[in-house]
Amino acid sequence: MKYNIRGDKLEVTDAINNYVESKLDRLNKYFKEDDILANVLLRVRGNSQIIEVTIPTDKFILRSEEEDKDLYAAIDLVTDKLERQIRKNKTRINEKIFIIFFLHFYPQIYY
Repeated sequence: MKYNIRGDKLEVTDAINNYVESKLDRLNKYFKEDDILANVLLRVRGNSQIIEVTIPTDKFILRSEEEDKDLYAAIDLVTDKLERQIRKNKTRINEKIFIIFFLHFYPQIYY
């Protein structure tokens, strides 16, 4: 997975960059392709730190946004949220494939 990490009203330091990459690396196990680009936007609004992550894939677009006073906590929360989305969509896609396969080979059961 490739990363496009940028900051809005926030300087993205090497420590923040490395932390975001290490957390989002947990999601690599769900993707077969290496050419997936994760767009990460870090923003500051008042005392809040906001992180937005968008990962476009072939079948769906994963997007999550979290806001917290601590940037590192927001990064952890957004990673957990994205992992839940991936598991949910992966199950949904696998169920559709199973139904199509089942109906193709056993149409007499459905009709």
